[in-house]
Amino acid sequence: MDVAGKNVIISGAARGIGREIAMQMAAGGANVLLNTRNAETLAALAADVKGVAKGKVESYLADVGDREAVEAMYDHMMETLGGVDVVVNNAAIAYRKPFLLFDDEWWNEMMRVNLNSVYYMSHRASIEMVKRGAKGSIVNFSSVGAKQAHRNMLAYDTAKGGTEAFTRALALELAPWEIRVNAISPASILGFYVKPMEPGTATKKDPRDFVTPIPRQGTPKDVANLVQFLASDASSYITGQVIAIDGGLSVQARPFHFAPLDLTPQNIDMQQLGKKKG
Repeated sequence: MDVAGKNVIISGAARGIGREIAMQMAAGGANVLLNTRNAETLAALAADVKGVAKGKVESYLADVGDREAVEAMYDHMMETLGGVDVVVNNAAIAYRKPFLLFDDEWWNEMMRVNLNSVYYMSHRASIEMVKRGAKGSIVNFSSVGAKQAHRNMLAYDTAKGGTEAFTRALALELAPWEIRVNAISPASILGFYVKPMEPGTATKKDPRDFVTPIPRQGTPKDVANLVQFLASDASSYITGQVIAIDGGLSVQARPFHFAPLDLTPQNIDMQQLGKKKG
Protein backbone atom coordinates (compact mmCIF):
# COMPACT_ATOMS: atom_id res chain seq x y z
CA MET A 1 0.00 0.00 0.00
CA ASP A 2 3.07 2.26 -0.30
CA VAL A 3 2.36 5.47 -2.26
CA ALA A 4 5.41 7.45 -1.17
CA GLY A 5 6.83 9.53 -4.00
CA LYS A 6 3.93 8.90 -6.38
CA ASN A 7 2.38 11.92 -8.09
CA VAL A 8 -1.37 11.78 -7.53
CA ILE A 9 -4.13 13.99 -8.92
CA ILE A 10 -7.53 13.88 -7.21
CA SER A 11 -10.60 15.53 -8.70
CA GLY A 12 -13.54 16.50 -6.52
CA ALA A 13 -11.31 16.43 -3.46
CA ALA A 14 -13.06 19.02 -1.28
CA ARG A 15 -15.33 16.90 0.90
CA GLY A 16 -16.22 13.42 2.06
CA ILE A 17 -14.54 10.60 0.16
CA GLY A 18 -12.37 12.90 -1.96
CA ARG A 19 -11.06 14.75 1.06
CA GLU A 20 -10.22 11.54 2.92
CA ILE A 21 -8.37 10.21 -0.12
CA ALA A 22 -6.35 13.42 -0.33
CA MET A 23 -5.47 13.36 3.36
CA GLN A 24 -4.48 9.69 3.33
CA MET A 25 -2.40 9.90 0.15
CA ALA A 26 -0.55 12.97 1.40
CA ALA A 27 0.07 11.41 4.82
CA GLY A 28 1.43 8.35 3.01
CA GLY A 29 4.10 10.40 1.27
CA ALA A 30 2.49 10.94 -2.12
CA ASN A 31 2.84 14.25 -3.94
CA VAL A 32 -0.74 15.37 -4.48
CA LEU A 33 -2.52 17.83 -6.73
CA LEU A 34 -5.90 18.70 -5.26
CA ASN A 35 -8.78 19.77 -7.48
CA THR A 36 -12.20 21.25 -6.87
CA ARG A 37 -14.18 23.94 -8.69
CA ASN A 38 -14.87 26.01 -5.55
CA ALA A 39 -12.11 28.40 -4.51
CA GLU A 40 -13.12 28.61 -0.85
CA THR A 41 -13.28 24.84 -0.27
CA LEU A 42 -10.06 24.30 -2.22
CA ALA A 43 -8.13 26.72 0.01
CA ALA A 44 -9.42 25.08 3.18
CA LEU A 45 -8.64 21.61 1.83
CA ALA A 46 -5.10 22.56 0.83
CA ALA A 47 -4.40 23.93 4.32
CA ASP A 48 -5.60 20.71 5.97
CA VAL A 49 -3.70 18.45 3.59
CA LYS A 50 -0.47 20.38 4.03
CA GLY A 51 -0.82 19.79 7.76
CA VAL A 52 -0.35 16.02 7.33
CA ALA A 53 1.63 15.86 4.08
CA LYS A 54 4.99 14.14 3.79
CA GLY A 55 5.35 15.14 0.15
CA LYS A 56 4.47 18.09 -2.05
CA VAL A 57 0.96 19.56 -2.14
CA GLU A 58 -0.39 21.52 -5.09
CA SER A 59 -3.93 22.70 -5.69
CA TYR A 60 -5.74 23.78 -8.84
CA LEU A 61 -9.16 25.31 -9.32
CA ALA A 62 -10.82 23.74 -12.36
CA ASP A 63 -14.08 22.35 -13.68
CA VAL A 64 -12.97 18.90 -14.85
CA GLY A 65 -15.95 18.71 -17.19
CA ASP A 66 -14.16 21.29 -19.35
CA ARG A 67 -11.38 19.97 -21.59
CA GLU A 68 -9.37 23.22 -21.66
CA ALA A 69 -9.47 23.51 -17.87
CA VAL A 70 -8.23 19.92 -17.50
CA GLU A 71 -5.38 20.53 -19.96
CA ALA A 72 -4.30 23.64 -18.05
CA MET A 73 -4.40 21.72 -14.77
CA TYR A 74 -2.18 18.97 -16.17
CA ASP A 75 0.22 21.58 -17.54
CA HIS A 76 0.51 22.90 -13.97
CA MET A 77 1.05 19.39 -12.63
CA MET A 78 3.82 18.67 -15.13
CA GLU A 79 5.56 21.93 -14.18
CA THR A 80 5.27 21.52 -10.41
CA LEU A 81 5.38 17.76 -9.81
CA GLY A 82 7.09 16.57 -12.98
CA GLY A 83 4.60 13.90 -13.98
CA VAL A 84 1.53 11.90 -13.05
CA ASP A 85 1.44 8.37 -11.64
CA VAL A 86 -2.08 8.09 -10.21
CA VAL A 87 -5.40 9.62 -11.25
CA VAL A 88 -8.41 9.53 -8.94
CA ASN A 89 -11.55 10.52 -10.85
CA ASN A 90 -13.83 11.37 -7.95
CA ALA A 91 -15.62 14.51 -9.18
CA ALA A 92 -19.36 14.03 -9.65
CA ILE A 93 -22.77 15.60 -9.24
CA ALA A 94 -25.79 13.55 -8.17
CA TYR A 95 -29.14 15.27 -8.45
CA ARG A 96 -32.60 13.76 -8.48
CA LYS A 97 -35.02 14.58 -11.30
CA PRO A 98 -37.82 12.54 -12.93
CA PHE A 99 -37.02 11.52 -16.50
CA LEU A 100 -40.25 13.05 -17.78
CA LEU A 101 -38.97 16.47 -16.64
CA PHE A 102 -35.57 16.18 -18.33
CA ASP A 103 -34.35 18.66 -20.92
CA ASP A 104 -31.18 18.57 -23.01
CA GLU A 105 -29.39 21.07 -20.78
CA TRP A 106 -29.92 18.86 -17.72
CA TRP A 107 -28.81 15.69 -19.51
CA ASN A 108 -25.72 17.30 -21.05
CA GLU A 109 -24.60 18.77 -17.72
CA MET A 110 -24.90 15.40 -15.97
CA MET A 111 -22.86 13.71 -18.72
CA ARG A 112 -20.32 16.54 -18.82
CA VAL A 113 -19.45 16.40 -15.13
CA ASN A 114 -19.95 12.69 -14.43
CA LEU A 115 -18.66 11.05 -17.62
CA ASN A 116 -16.84 13.50 -19.88
CA SER A 117 -14.60 14.48 -16.96
CA VAL A 118 -13.43 10.88 -16.62
CA TYR A 119 -12.46 10.86 -20.30
CA TYR A 120 -10.66 14.23 -20.17
CA MET A 121 -8.75 13.39 -16.99
CA SER A 122 -7.79 9.89 -18.13
CA HIS A 123 -6.81 10.88 -21.68
CA ARG A 124 -4.18 13.45 -20.77
CA ALA A 125 -2.87 11.32 -17.91
CA SER A 126 -2.50 8.26 -20.15
CA ILE A 127 -0.46 10.24 -22.67
CA GLU A 128 1.82 11.59 -19.94
CA MET A 129 2.27 8.14 -18.39
CA VAL A 130 3.17 6.53 -21.72
CA LYS A 131 5.63 9.32 -22.55
CA ARG A 132 7.36 8.89 -19.16
CA GLY A 133 7.22 5.10 -19.16
CA ALA A 134 5.30 5.24 -15.90
CA LYS A 135 3.37 2.14 -14.77
CA GLY A 136 0.50 4.23 -13.51
CA SER A 137 -2.94 3.69 -12.07
CA ILE A 138 -6.27 5.32 -12.93
CA VAL A 139 -9.02 4.93 -10.35
CA ASN A 140 -12.53 5.85 -11.48
CA PHE A 141 -15.60 6.19 -9.31
CA SER A 142 -18.75 4.35 -10.27
CA SER A 143 -21.83 3.73 -8.13
CA VAL A 144 -24.20 0.94 -7.19
CA GLY A 145 -26.55 2.82 -9.54
CA ALA A 146 -24.61 1.53 -12.54
CA LYS A 147 -26.20 -1.89 -11.95
CA GLN A 148 -29.15 -1.26 -9.63
CA ALA A 149 -31.00 1.89 -10.60
CA HIS A 150 -31.90 4.68 -8.23
CA ARG A 151 -35.33 6.22 -8.61
CA ASN A 152 -35.27 9.63 -10.31
CA MET A 153 -31.50 9.44 -10.98
CA LEU A 154 -31.48 8.10 -14.53
CA ALA A 155 -28.83 10.51 -15.85
CA TYR A 156 -26.45 9.86 -12.96
CA ASP A 157 -26.88 6.09 -13.19
CA THR A 158 -26.35 6.20 -16.96
CA ALA A 159 -23.12 8.15 -16.54
CA LYS A 160 -21.86 5.67 -13.96
CA GLY A 161 -22.71 2.75 -16.25
CA GLY A 162 -20.66 4.50 -18.92
CA THR A 163 -17.81 4.92 -16.45
CA GLU A 164 -17.72 1.17 -15.85
CA ALA A 165 -17.66 0.41 -19.59
CA PHE A 166 -14.97 3.06 -20.08
CA THR A 167 -12.91 1.50 -17.29
CA ARG A 168 -12.92 -1.96 -18.85
CA ALA A 169 -12.19 -0.72 -22.38
CA LEU A 170 -9.39 1.62 -21.31
CA ALA A 171 -7.82 -1.10 -19.16
CA LEU A 172 -7.43 -3.25 -22.28
CA GLU A 173 -5.88 -0.45 -24.31
CA LEU A 174 -3.37 0.59 -21.66
CA ALA A 175 -2.42 -2.88 -20.40
CA PRO A 176 0.62 -3.20 -22.74
CA TRP A 177 2.17 -0.24 -20.90
CA GLU A 178 1.19 -1.72 -17.51
CA ILE A 179 -1.04 1.24 -16.81
CA ARG A 180 -3.91 -0.06 -14.73
CA VAL A 181 -7.50 1.20 -14.85
CA ASN A 182 -10.04 0.20 -12.22
CA ALA A 183 -13.27 1.54 -10.80
CA ILE A 184 -14.71 1.65 -7.31
CA SER A 185 -18.44 1.30 -6.68
CA PRO A 186 -19.31 2.63 -3.22
CA ALA A 187 -22.67 2.53 -1.46
CA SER A 188 -23.91 3.32 2.05
CA ILE A 189 -20.85 5.46 2.76
CA LEU A 190 -21.28 8.25 5.29
CA GLY A 191 -21.47 11.61 3.53
CA PHE A 192 -23.95 13.84 1.74
CA TYR A 193 -26.59 11.18 1.17
CA VAL A 194 -25.91 8.84 4.09
CA LYS A 195 -26.30 10.41 7.51
CA PRO A 196 -24.88 8.97 10.74
CA MET A 197 -27.18 6.70 12.71
CA GLU A 198 -28.15 7.40 16.28
CA PRO A 199 -25.18 6.40 18.51
CA GLY A 200 -27.17 3.76 20.36
CA THR A 201 -28.32 2.10 17.15
CA ALA A 202 -24.91 2.25 15.49
CA THR A 203 -23.15 0.56 18.42
CA LYS A 204 -25.81 -2.12 18.91
CA LYS A 205 -25.15 -3.52 15.41
CA ASP A 206 -28.45 -5.37 15.18
CA PRO A 207 -28.73 -6.53 11.52
CA ARG A 208 -32.36 -5.41 11.48
CA ASP A 209 -31.23 -1.80 11.74
CA PHE A 210 -28.96 -1.82 8.69
CA VAL A 211 -29.56 -1.83 4.93
CA THR A 212 -26.21 -3.56 4.41
CA PRO A 213 -25.35 -7.14 5.42
CA ILE A 214 -22.31 -5.91 7.36
CA PRO A 215 -23.94 -4.22 10.35
CA ARG A 216 -22.20 -0.87 10.34
CA GLN A 217 -22.05 2.23 8.19
CA GLY A 218 -19.26 2.64 5.67
CA THR A 219 -16.85 5.53 6.09
CA PRO A 220 -14.78 7.64 3.68
CA LYS A 221 -11.69 6.02 5.20
CA ASP A 222 -12.94 2.59 4.08
CA VAL A 223 -12.98 3.92 0.52
CA ALA A 224 -9.66 5.75 0.86
CA ASN A 225 -8.00 2.50 1.94
CA LEU A 226 -9.18 0.82 -1.25
CA VAL A 227 -8.02 3.75 -3.39
CA GLN A 228 -4.60 3.63 -1.76
CA PHE A 229 -4.36 -0.09 -2.50
CA LEU A 230 -5.25 0.46 -6.17
CA ALA A 231 -2.79 3.36 -6.38
CA SER A 232 0.05 1.32 -4.92
CA ASP A 233 2.20 -1.37 -6.51
CA ALA A 234 0.48 -3.91 -4.25
CA SER A 235 -2.29 -4.05 -6.88
CA SER A 236 0.03 -4.20 -9.90
CA TYR A 237 -1.75 -7.23 -11.45
CA ILE A 238 -5.30 -5.85 -11.09
CA THR A 239 -6.89 -3.97 -13.99
CA GLY A 240 -10.27 -3.55 -15.66
CA GLN A 241 -12.16 -4.32 -12.46
CA VAL A 242 -15.14 -2.67 -10.81
CA ILE A 243 -14.80 -3.22 -7.08
CA ALA A 244 -17.84 -2.74 -4.87
CA ILE A 245 -17.29 -1.32 -1.40
CA ASP A 246 -20.78 -1.42 0.02
CA GLY A 247 -20.94 -3.69 3.05
CA GLY A 248 -22.37 -6.47 0.88
CA LEU A 249 -25.33 -4.42 -0.38
CA SER A 250 -24.82 -5.40 -4.02
CA VAL A 251 -24.95 -9.16 -3.30
CA GLN A 252 -28.16 -8.94 -1.29
CA ALA A 253 -31.47 -9.66 -3.00
CA ARG A 254 -33.68 -8.78 -0.04
CA PRO A 255 -32.82 -6.70 3.07
CA PHE A 256 -32.80 -8.24 6.53
CA HIS A 257 -36.27 -7.10 7.58
CA PHE A 258 -37.76 -9.01 4.60
CA ALA A 259 -35.51 -12.08 4.81
CA PRO A 260 -33.95 -12.33 8.29
CA LEU A 261 -31.03 -14.60 9.08
CA ASP A 262 -31.66 -17.58 11.34
CA LEU A 263 -28.46 -16.83 13.25
CA THR A 264 -27.10 -13.43 14.22
CA PRO A 265 -24.64 -12.25 16.87
CA GLN A 266 -27.70 -11.35 18.93
CA ASN A 267 -29.29 -14.82 19.09
CA ILE A 268 -26.52 -17.36 18.49
CA ASP A 269 -26.00 -20.10 21.08
CA MET A 270 -22.25 -20.67 21.20
CA GLN A 271 -22.72 -23.92 23.11
CA GLN A 272 -24.49 -25.49 20.14
CA LEU A 273 -21.78 -24.71 17.56
CA GLY A 274 -20.07 -27.81 16.22
CA LYS A 275 -22.29 -30.25 18.11
CA LYS A 276 -23.44 -33.30 16.18
CA LYS A 277 -27.14 -33.72 15.79
CA GLY A 278 -28.59 -36.92 17.33
